[in-house]
Amino acid sequence: MATPVHFHGANMLLGPPKGSENVGELHTYTNGRCSVSCWEFSPEELAEIVRTGRVFVSIFSGQSQPPVHVGSEDGVRDVVVDFGGVWRRA
Repeated sequence: MATPVHFHGANMLLGPPKGSENVGELHTYTNGRCSVSCWEFSPEELAEIVRTGRVFVSIFSGQSQPPVHVGSEDGVRDVVVDFGGVWRRA
């Protein structure tokens, strides 16, 4: 399972929903319109991603799928800047 990680520029910490098990805190950057998080993959997950070229995203709401963009840091910054500021890099 990919692991959420703190990244330079994160300015908000989201806690897990009440009663959730196996759900940790999530460091995010927000500019008021977009929320960005950073995730690390295990070597086994990376090998599968390289082999298949695919990443799956799961949103734990069960009712809807909000707009989501998955990409590299540069790719996500290119999208987020259209909706406001972006985070500072280290």
